[in-house]
Amino acid sequence: MNDLNAKGDAESRNSMVEHFENGENQMYAMMRQVATDKGLDPDTELDVSPGEYEDGLQPTADQWYQNGVQDAQMEMGQP
Repeated sequence: MNDLNAKGDAESRNSMVEHFENGENQMYAMMRQVATDKGLDPDTELDVSPGEYEDGLQPTADQWYQNGVQDAQMEMGQP
């Protein structure tokens, strides 16, 4: 029984990791789409450092996404 629980836990962890990675990738894709829709040039403005998108928006969005992941993990009883 313990082996089955461990296997189920491992599968759940792998599924959650994949879920969060997919969510992060989707967030970045949406941010790039909005930025280009607002007029930023993907070749000269999005991945330029220093730049507001690269040095401001991306790190802030990433931090808020990670905060959400941590909140979800705490709700599931993980430290």
